[in-house]
Amino acid sequence: MSVWSEIEKIESQTTLTSLWEQAQTTFQSYGFPFAIYVATDDTEMPPFVRTNIPEVYSENPPADDPFLRYCCYSYEHVFTGSEFLDSHSMLTAEERAFIVAAGERTGYVSGLALPMRLRGSDRFGGFILGTRLKRRECTVLVDANLDNIRLLCLMIHRRLEEILLESDRIAGFRERLISPKMDADAVLSPRQAEVMFLFAQGLSTKEAAQVCNISPHTVSEYAKESYRKLGVRNRVEAVLKLKH
Repeated sequence: MSVWSEIEKIESQTTLTSLWEQAQTTFQSYGFPFAIYVATDDTEMPPFVRTNIPEVYSENPPADDPFLRYCCYSYEHVFTGSEFLDSHSMLTAEERAFIVAAGERTGYVSGLALPMRLRGSDRFGGFILGTRLKRRECTVLVDANLDNIRLLCLMIHRRLEEILLESDRIAGFRERLISPKMDADAVLSPRQAEVMFLFAQGLSTKEAAQVCNISPHTVSEYAKESYRKLGVRNRVEAVLKLKH
């Protein structure tokens, strides 16, 4: 399976419905039959949700999902589901009951959460992908596919925001970026910020070019100008500066 062929399919989608259908197909091909995308601006407005297991929220609204409360402070993936409850001592009794009940209703007992935007952005949230596997089996699956899954989630998220902007269905979404809002936004252009974010995720110049649908030369030019604006000499210094 080529991750780049999957990205091409994602990029070709033009509606929220077709994009979400393609996302589900992609996740299932990697062994994750359950998928949730949830994002909120932490106001009284309901979160934006796409999921193939809506019964997860039959008793508790998406705004109460522990993912939004605990996972959106860093880009680190987090193992989720009742199989991993003992790894999350911070959960309240009500949150534990929510996770157990969700598993009983859907079969989702293990999986991972991948934040796409962090708290502090205009909107924050990301993906929750689930399986029916036991803890050890799920861990093996994630370890074998994490890099590809993370990249695919970034691309689905990016395309989702593009479609939302084009349709103007949700006010407040920022420029067409997969990067979170950061202090450097005032200095860097949207494309420069996007390239720096992709570098921070470990992508090469060639890979960033494929993700952004531009040439490697153009990526290099964005990078050079970003280094100049940030007052750094290279990619490593830029990434370190943007992380602090």
